[in-house]
Amino acid sequence: MSMKPVLVSLMLLPLPLSAQVFSATDQEVDAFVAADKNRDGVLTLREFRTFVQAMARSGQPTAKTIRTFGAYGFAFNIVDVNKDGLASPEELRSADDDYRGD
Repeated sequence: MSMKPVLVSLMLLPLPLSAQVFSATDQEVDAFVAADKNRDGVLTLREFRTFVQAMARSGQPTAKTIRTFGAYGFAFNIVDVNKDGLASPEELRSADDDYRGD
């Protein structure tokens, strides 16, 4: 069974009113699924690095900046807003939107 439909389904679950609803590109979903080695729906720092590298290869500007400066740990600490040591899809989207000023 492919994890892609499961991840997309998880991203469409109702969120608290304070949470931002977002849609991910196929590229983002594919990179996330490939990076999430243990299939728990969130990324550890190691998995985050794999995700960023995949997104940088695809040309995503924020990921290219992180890769260029080797700032994986720094970026992960920004993404991990609740400081649980994991990066959720919502945290990833929010951090990228904040970085790009969206």
